[in-house]
Amino acid sequence: MQALACTAGVRGPGDTRRLAAALFPVTPDDGRLGRAPPLRNEANSAERRGRIGSYSFLLGAGIPSADIAQALILARRWGVAPHEALLSLGDHADAYTRALASVLGLEPLADSGGLCLLQRRPTSAAILGEGLLPKVLIGEVQGRSCLLFDSRAFKPDVLEALLSRPDVVGWHCRLATPAQWRDLVAHGRRRALIGAAVWGHARRSPAQSAAFGVPARQAVRIAAGAGLALGAAAVVPGAAIAASTALLTLPFLAVVSLRSASLPALLAPKRLRLADGTDASLSDAELPTYSVLVALYREGEMLGQLTTAIGRLDYPAAKLDVKLVLEESDAETLAAVARLRLPAHFEIVVVPAADPRTKPKALNYALAFARGEYLVIFDAEDVPQADQLRKAAAMFRAGPPELACLQGRLNIYNSRANWLTRQFTIEYTALFDAILPTLARFGMPMPLGGTSNHFRTSVLRKLGGWDAFNVTEDADLGIRLARRGFACAVLDSTTWEQAPAGFGNWFRQRTRWLKGWMQTYLVHLRDRAALRRELGSLGIIGFHAMLGGMILSALVHPLFYVLLAAEWVNGQPLQMPQSTFGRWMWSLAVANLLLGYLVSIALGAAAVLRRRRLDLVPHALMMPAYWLLISLAAYRGLYHLATAPHRWEKTHHTPRQRERGKARYRRPKARVRRPK
Repeated sequence: MQALACTAGVRGPGDTRRLAAALFPVTPDDGRLGRAPPLRNEANSAERRGRIGSYSFLLGAGIPSADIAQALILARRWGVAPHEALLSLGDHADAYTRALASVLGLEPLADSGGLCLLQRRPTSAAILGEGLLPKVLIGEVQGRSCLLFDSRAFKPDVLEALLSRPDVVGWHCRLATPAQWRDLVAHGRRRALIGAAVWGHARRSPAQSAAFGVPARQAVRIAAGAGLALGAAAVVPGAAIAASTALLTLPFLAVVSLRSASLPALLAPKRLRLADGTDASLSDAELPTYSVLVALYREGEMLGQLTTAIGRLDYPAAKLDVKLVLEESDAETLAAVARLRLPAHFEIVVVPAADPRTKPKALNYALAFARGEYLVIFDAEDVPQADQLRKAAAMFRAGPPELACLQGRLNIYNSRANWLTRQFTIEYTALFDAILPTLARFGMPMPLGGTSNHFRTSVLRKLGGWDAFNVTEDADLGIRLARRGFACAVLDSTTWEQAPAGFGNWFRQRTRWLKGWMQTYLVHLRDRAALRRELGSLGIIGFHAMLGGMILSALVHPLFYVLLAAEWVNGQPLQMPQSTFGRWMWSLAVANLLLGYLVSIALGAAAVLRRRRLDLVPHALMMPAYWLLISLAAYRGLYHLATAPHRWEKTHHTPRQRERGKARYRRPKARVRRPK
């Protein structure tokens, strides 16, 4: 708070108190705001409007003078109403609501226990400008109907004008704090909210949801293909191997080509960097409200690190809408949150217990409460760069309307923990610094990462949010955005993450990822004609190269070693076939294999080298061994897809101070904005 006070010429708490003394009357005995003299005629609407417009009704409300003065300063700087700045500075919501209710002649909502919400809404709902959730509700207290207003949702003068409307006059009206309002909506519309969170996308686009499993026609095609392959391998193994080689050559060539095209993005970044508008800066007053959603499950010990990381974001607190999304059944994290004193712009959203127990269902539920024009997803262990939200807002403003999503660059802060985290870091760096920017550059669909996804909130709601039944909802959403004609881009800002250091933790996470990619691939292949029409020629190549190629590579890679071992035992390793066609296919397959290894290793080494992480460059040579572990997870994911398609295997994280090894990365310097 002291840092916020050092703006607009106010350099510390002492100056803030002196400015408050100049603006408001101070009693000599206690140094706090004195009570304003009572109005001679409270019915005088002009005098009351003056008190409301100047916020002088807060005099004597029990709010420190320094906070009121600071709120007035920050409101001008941030371009928000003074009460929004005040509510972001501390726990003043109750006092503000009581003072506002008093000046407007309303009753504050003291206790919502005896309140019953009615499901219908006022006839003036559309006029009042409701979003996804209403700003006005009808309730019933002791058999008496009343209108309920959110004290934060309206400026005081707007609320006063609203109360004077003919369709409002005559109602018994009450005023609720933001926390009371959220609880009222959550409890009063519990069934509707959780139903929309689970089934919203599935009902809107059933053909593009994983809720209904594999359609019978698709299952028949898969079973027929698998049976034909197994039968051919048993009857004519030589011909089956040659045919498989020919069939796999084209998709593997597409994967190699995509990775080859990604190398220039690392070797010549300045020449190929997109004009993304992130160099443009927006003033605090120009910045929009930004919602931050963090889904937590059994993450109580990560809360301290999380709140510190989000607290370092360089963004006006009054324009930050941070939602910590917790599960109703997660007693551990709920108890940990209850022990914390969270900043005023943090809110707790508790998701009712309902199947499926997945992250996308929790995000869908929280989406209903999001107030921001833009929205970002973070994970519990994330450490985003301080200016990430500012860059994203500038890029959205500079971009075309169809730019719906920005993917932050993800990287790893515990790469030195062990061999597994080093390989994970190389993989992540190549994906987010090279491959995804290449997909964006060519206009191909982008399977998103699970965190640091920035969205236009209106587009996200238009699509029905995430698929609650898909265990890689991020990758699926990236494909759905492309199919609807929206664009994704990569944001030039890094979020540091934690790689799973234990094999079991890594293996469960990778199983879920590969199962989800299989889900996504099968879902979008249900109507191949529509997919080709919506993605276009280049888009369909990128779709198959990224999702299909990734899945196929993971499943086929160990078979190559099995085949090579069998030929070695027979004394004929890598023997070229006799037929002309066979020799062509054999040569192409070997070239694919060698190029695949070479390009992937070169891409990983170049990616970490560009990040100046020289200690990781030699470890790129060990990537083929890492791929074998990924293949093992792919077969487990295939089994889970058949037996437990919606099961979410939790990835456990630990606070950074408890990790093995030290984080090696360059901590970004926070940009200090000095007043002009």
